[in-house]
Amino acid sequence: MHTTSPKARLAPAALLLSMVAACGAESGRGAESERSAIRAPASSAPPAVCADPINDPDHCAYELKDSHLRTSAPRIGDSEALDKTGADVFNTARSGGCLEEVDSTGMCHGEAVLEATEEYVPLVQQALARRGYTDAVVRLGRPEDPTVPGALLWAVRVGDVCVFGDIVGPERRWHEWYAGLLPDGRCLTA
Repeated sequence: MHTTSPKARLAPAALLLSMVAACGAESGRGAESERSAIRAPASSAPPAVCADPINDPDHCAYELKDSHLRTSAPRIGDSEALDKTGADVFNTARSGGCLEEVDSTGMCHGEAVLEATEEYVPLVQQALARRGYTDAVVRLGRPEDPTVPGALLWAVRVGDVCVFGDIVGPERRWHEWYAGLLPDGRCLTA
């Protein structure tokens, strides 16, 4: 099982995404046209894959539980543009729990703590909206969602791919993954 300390270390996938972002991610507002141009590959790839190889197997099953309904999506590491945006989404969501003031770009460069509680839902939603991610849903996971029920979940539509992230339980385990769209074109059911 993959757990974090009380200071909530980043999962390996988040570290990969953060490193990719540090190599030239654009600001949320300036990259809007680039984001909308991201397309999933036309392939027979599975609609979702587990992003973090050290995830506990139970979370992997949650990530994939509705994959039979979704379009295909690339894996983390398969699309540089999507990985940059994915890193920005992760860091922006993380900013919703910033313990200090965020900078002028809306990013938190200090310690941030997010927990799977209702109080963090509007904070993450506001952080994503300030950064220009208007097609985003943040909520506590429902039984039909591709996460543990009760997890703090965010889903951001980027072109025809969904960038997901969650924080599970009091131990604050972080997960990030990509998935395709549902038949109605959304990342999550209403």
